[in-house]
Amino acid sequence: MKKRMTSALLSMCLFVTVFQSCSKDDQDNYQMDNQSFVTQASSSNSFEIAAGEMAVLKGQDDAIKHYGEHMVSDHSAVGNEMKALANGKGWTIPNSLTAKDQANLNLLMAATGAAFDKEFARIMVVSHQDAVNLFSAAASENGVFDADLRAFAAGKIPSLTTHLKDATTLNARFNP
Repeated sequence: MKKRMTSALLSMCLFVTVFQSCSKDDQDNYQMDNQSFVTQASSSNSFEIAAGEMAVLKGQDDAIKHYGEHMVSDHSAVGNEMKALANGKGWTIPNSLTAKDQANLNLLMAATGAAFDKEFARIMVVSHQDAVNLFSAAASENGVFDADLRAFAAGKIPSLTTHLKDATTLNARFNP
């Protein structure tokens, strides 16, 4: 009897170990973990809002101001959606920007007049290229582990692509 219980216990431990190992292997097949995506995407989104607000205040050209308004409106809505998803899943929305996003914001803060318009248009292209790449990677089959987060990322790609197209047009006008 003692031998059977020991054997059953050993078998159960082996099953649990193998199951956990497989589960970990499955998660290891993903390009990024959920929190990393949330952190990067939140920073990118917060940067777009801050840059847009700056464009509304500092922009010289109406096209820059209009694009800035568009960034504030669209990215604020995305930020609210991401916060709700993150809160429901236990992920943390950072309160600060990544170093790259903060450096871009600093460049915009330092620029004035026509130089601001040129820099804003240039940075919007780079920022949206990075965002499209980030969201596309997260939305891919092996992007992030959480299916809801993967779907969220996939759902944002069309608008990010439109933002990139509009930024490219704006940049061509200010940085020929």
